[in-house]
Amino acid sequence: MNVSPSAFFSIMELAIRWECTMHRVVDAAILGQLSVVAGISPVSCGHQRIGGLVRINVADMLPMFRRFGPSEDVATLRRIAPFEGGEWMYITDPVEGLPIRSTDLLVPGQDVQRYEDERELLRRGASTIGVAPRYDWDAMYAWLFKRINDDGLPESQAALVGEIQEWFVRNSQSGKVPEDSTIRKRIIMIWRMLRGASDATAQMER
Repeated sequence: MNVSPSAFFSIMELAIRWECTMHRVVDAAILGQLSVVAGISPVSCGHQRIGGLVRINVADMLPMFRRFGPSEDVATLRRIAPFEGGEWMYITDPVEGLPIRSTDLLVPGQDVQRYEDERELLRRGASTIGVAPRYDWDAMYAWLFKRINDDGLPESQAALVGEIQEWFVRNSQSGKVPEDSTIRKRIIMIWRMLRGASDATAQMER
């Protein structure tokens, strides 16, 4: 079945796709190499009402992407620009701005395609074309995002690795299941980022 290219990617999805840290994706956005958007309810910017997809200045969101120490779970959105282009406008109503999470931030698929083409990020050798991957990581990541969104993180990384192995046992068409060490390498960045965010939230609630 032919699947249409994704219209948008989250920052975490791009970090996984490019096998880099989320900070590298954020850096590219800060440098203007990628645009970042989010969907919001209508707000007032002076005498103008704007809502739906809007452009975000990712530099305003850096507290959610700290390189050291726990990152903020939520940032405050205080300025936006129309998705189609235009000047930055400050939100005047609500006066406190809008709360926004890192998972709300999206990069348009056309930006991703251009960025990858310019840097040949996903170019593969001829010997790999048409060869099925050993493990279906993309399907696993899709399940993992839903599992974390619905139920949160398990108590330990080992428990999460075990759940992922069980997923492969149930869903692997080849019957092959990756080893613990392979899975840990694939999820270590996700675990550290989300565990740091959840720990910070727990401390704030105490």
